[in-house]
Formats: sequence, C-alpha cells, structure tokens
Amino acid sequence: MLNLSADVIENILTPAKIIAEVKAGIIKFESGLYEVPTRLHLESRGITNLVMPATGKDYFCTKLVSVVPSNPKRGLPFVVGTVVLSKMETGETVALMDAPMITALRTAAVGALGLDLITDKNVESIGVIGLGVQGIWQTIFANAIRPIKQVYCYTRTKAKFDFYKKKVLEKCPHLTINWCDSADEVVQKTSVLYACTTSSTPIFSDREDWIKNKRFISVGSFQKNMQELPDSVYKNADILVIDSPAATHEVGDVINTIKNGYVEKKDVFTLGKVYTGKRTLRSTQNVVFKSVGMAAFDLALAAAIYEKVKN
Repeated sequence: MLNLSADVIENILTPAKIIAEVKAGIIKFESGLYEVPTRLHLESRGITNLVMPATGKDYFCTKLVSVVPSNPKRGLPFVVGTVVLSKMETGETVALMDAPMITALRTAAVGALGLDLITDKNVESIGVIGLGVQGIWQTIFANAIRPIKQVYCYTRTKAKFDFYKKKVLEKCPHLTINWCDSADEVVQKTSVLYACTTSSTPIFSDREDWIKNKRFISVGSFQKNMQELPDSVYKNADILVIDSPAATHEVGDVINTIKNGYVEKKDVFTLGKVYTGKRTLRSTQNVVFKSVGMAAFDLALAAAIYEKVKN
C-alpha cells in the first residue's frame, strides 16, 4: 500500500494534467459513471469533520478531513485528513494520501476550469483575495490555462502575503505579484477575481458600479452561513455555474442568490452540464462561478496519482 505525503503528491502530476483528470471526473459524474453519496458533516466544538465518499468503475475513495480553526495557533494546518483509495473489485486499500494536498490541487483544477469557462482566452491579470493554501494554488493553476502576467492580491496579514508570493514564484517565476491595501483595491484593479476566503460576510464593498464587466470565481466559502461575494455580484449575473449539485443547499453564496431571486434557479447549473452539452453558455452572458467541492474530484485525482505512481 502506498502512503503519499503532501510533498510527494504536489510533484507527481503537472497542473495541466490535474486539470484534465478533474475535468474527466466531472464528466464521469454527470454521465453516471461515478456515484457520490451525500457527504457527512459532523460539527463539534467549532470543528467540522467531513466524510466524503465516491465510487467509480475501478476505484472508490473516502476523504476524511477535519477543519480546525484553532490549529494555526498550534502551528498546525487549518485542514487535516486523509484520502483512502481502494480497489472496487477487491475492496483492498491501495493508497493513503494527504487530504489537504489532494483538496488543494483538485480545487485549484476546478477553479481553473471555471476560469477557462467564463473568461477571455487572453486574460493577463487576475485578482486574488485570501492568500492561504487555496489562494496559492488557484494562482498557480490559473497560469496553466491563461497567459497571466500580473496578480493583484490582498490578505489581512503581510506575513501571509510574503509566504504566498514565495510559494507562487517558485512555480511561476515570471509573474509580477502586487500587494494591495484592501480587497476593494483588488476589485478595482482587475477584471477577473478569485475569492479564496472562509469569510461568512462579503469580502469587498457591495457596489454595482465596481463589478460591471468583471468575472468572479468563488472557491472559499463552504457553509450555509458563509457568503464571500457581495449581493451586487449575483444581481449582475445572468448565470451561476457551480461545480457540484450540493452547492444549491450547502453554501450561502448559492442559497442566498436563489432565495433572493438574483439568479433564477433554472440558471444555476453545474460544470458537468456544460461539458456534456446539457446546457450552453453565450459569450454575451455574465457568468459567476462557485466551487464548493465534491468527492468525485478527489476520486478522479487520487486514481490518476495512484496509476502514475504504481507504473
């Protein structure tokens, strides 16, 4: 049985290959080739424990993760856990993988797919609000599909910015990374913005005049009480594309948008529906992309990593 650490997983597949594998997983789920039961949420003493299973033709995986807000004060990661990959035919476990790294890479791949779907091919700058693990990997993966040259970013602590800049430049040394004094400044300087926070309230000012002709990708908020993008973003949207059907009842950005009538429910649909031709997008439509995650992505990436390593 393989036991793969974060450092090993990070370097097995290229961003372009990971994006391709996750896209294939999205299509398999939409086509009924993956089964993804409802994930189990266990809340206790401010800690969120998640159990996320998925099954496919050759493998099934279960991701066990804990979100522990107090961990950074202990010098430990905010998210900890393991992905267990097993053979469908025999049930034997073939690999244990670091869950935070699997999550970071597959979420970055989904964000890149969203970027590819809703932006012009020649986009050369992005904004990033929230410079933790997701901010780092979303920036790196954006470079796999767009000719990014400039990044404008903001987080509340300068130390986190310094770490973000160091990690991003290790993978993308050609980038110019610009610190902004506020989230509002990021929005004003870019036409494409990534929101990578766990904020329960909007992360920049709710001003309709700021968000015209801009594209937004939200990958941070993941609970019903969280909404990281302001109402004006959704009021201005024609379409809200999500990565998982569960987003319609699990995350505030989507729940509130539908409840308040900013985007009609019929105009909220998944990436999988686009990739399988069940829904289409027009270039004239203003599309917002929201990722909440799904175990199908973990299965697709974990299986691809295992196949690469075992061979």
